[in-house]
Parts: sequence; C-alpha cells; structure tokens
Amino acid sequence: MSGSTQIEERLVGQSAAMRRLGEELRSMAPLPANVLLTGETGTGKGLAARLLHDLGLRSGAPFVHVDCAALSATLIESELFGHERGSFTSATHQYAGRFERAGSGTVFLDEIGDLEPRLQAKLLRVLEDREYERVGGTQTLRMRARVVAATSHDLYRAVGEKRFRADLFFRLSVLELAMPPLRDRLEDLPALVGYGLRRIAQRLRRTPPLPTGDLLEALGRRPWPGNVRELMNVLERLMVSDRLNVLGASSLPSLPIARSPDTGAAVLWEQPATPSAYTLSKEVAEFERREILEALERSDGNVAAAARRLRIPRGTLRHKLRKYELSGTRTTETP
Repeated sequence: MSGSTQIEERLVGQSAAMRRLGEELRSMAPLPANVLLTGETGTGKGLAARLLHDLGLRSGAPFVHVDCAALSATLIESELFGHERGSFTSATHQYAGRFERAGSGTVFLDEIGDLEPRLQAKLLRVLEDREYERVGGTQTLRMRARVVAATSHDLYRAVGEKRFRADLFFRLSVLELAMPPLRDRLEDLPALVGYGLRRIAQRLRRTPPLPTGDLLEALGRRPWPGNVRELMNVLERLMVSDRLNVLGASSLPSLPIARSPDTGAAVLWEQPATPSAYTLSKEVAEFERREILEALERSDGNVAAAARRLRIPRGTLRHKLRKYELSGTRTTETP
C-alpha cells in the first residue's frame, strides 16, 4: 500500500486542516528526527504516530507504544529500560524494556507530559547519548529506535513553570506536529460519522444505520471537547440505545450532558462549536447526495431497490433525486 493510499484510508476527512496534516505526515515520516505530537485529547495523536512509523523507513521494525500516564512512576522505568533479575523484589527474571524491544523501529511515548522529573532526566540522557542500562544492570545498551512523543498538555507552559525540562522538550520537538481539534474541521463531520457508524456496526454485527441531515446538523452544533474520540463514543451510544435503521436528531436528547475534560463544566448540546456558528448544510447535502448515488449504483439504477438500501420510502427518494438534480441519472422504477 502506497503512502498516499494509507493517508487517504486512515485520515478521515478532506478539510484543509486534514490535507495539511497528511502532507506534513508524508514529509516527516522518512526523516530520522524525533517528533512531538501536540493536541487535545481525542484528536488522533496515536493514529498520527502510527502513520509516521508505517510511512517511514522503519515500517518493517516494531512499533512500541508506551502510555506514560497509565504506568506508575516505579513501573514505567522498568517498562522503558527493562530490568535485571533480582533488581527488585518481584524481578524474578531479566526483562527487556520497550526501547530494547523496539530495536530499530519506533517508540511512541504517549502523554509524555506526565513523566516525572527523575525519569525526564534519564530519558534525556538516552536521547542525547543513545545509550541506557536496564534497571539494576551495568551493561550499556544501544538505543536505535526513533522516538515519537505526544502530549495533550501545554508543554511550553510546563517548561516555563519548571514542571518539564526545557532540554528534554527541545530534544523531543525536533519536529513538531499539531493535531487539529474537531471544532476546527467540522466539514469532515459527515465523513467521520459515516466512517464511525460503519466501524461500530461491523463490531456490533449489524447493518450501519443511515444518519439524517438533521442529526448531522445537531452534531455540528456541539463543541466536542473530546474531539473524534468523543464523537465515536456518542455514535456507539446512539447505536446501542437506538436500533433504528435511520438515526435522527431526536435520538440526541437522551444523551447525558457532556463535561469539559479541562474544567469539568457542563457543555450543552446546542452550544455553538465556534463563534461563527458554522453551518454544515453544504457538507450534509454533499454527504446525502453521495449516499444516494452509491445506493443507485449498487442497485443498478433501480429506485425501489435503492430506497430499500437507504431505508427510506420510494417517494422520499424521488424527492431527493429532484432536490439534488439527479433525475437525469439512469434509473428504473420496477419493484
């Protein structure tokens, strides 16, 4: 699979922000330099890290993920660098750490901003000297992997407040890539909803429901503090709680009020996502038009069969054919 194909298949959306992101990923992937991915929670930093690996020269080597926020301070040192047998009470055998297991591949340090100061100093030495020892060991090992780090914190502020080492920050951010929040690329919402419903339906072993235009409009008014991850959670909740073949905006009031991950404040569904109150009407129409054309193509132009595929009345489909000026499309009216 070519790099361009991987970008197109795995980065959902054609907004200017996503096209720019794809270009930056393609240009950074072959380089040996460390990369720092920044952005809010749920914006796809893990996906970007994986693409940097898969599109680069190290794709045949391991990709090793380390969640710095999920591991305790005592455990993460052993996970990163490994340990020797007997180095602590439960160390019954020699253990190869993530750097060792990555070989010449990629180590993805997720939520690097949560790394404690002592380990920041040790990681800095590894990045500078490309050498380290296992916990309790004396043998010096060579670090050959590329490091991609990610954070949802403001590391510039953390450096200014002395919570994160400036020298480590500069080592990690040789290349820096900011992930766009969902509210800045709402024109991608119809494509993301379609993609999410198909994936969730596959997991639930059911036919993906058809999202209506009013559902997409309602979703477009949400500020999405949790970004794409929050959107996928909302879609799954809708599909589990509402087994209709068509999902409309009427399904949304049953959802609990979201809370901002930063402040904990309630976020109302109808709060505009941006001050300009961006409207999705154009994107919704284009999404619906594409769905109709695809249904007609799969039904060999048979309107009745296409209506059944779309799970809408035949008269509604005829109306939409006129609305989107598709009446000239080759169609048949047989049952």
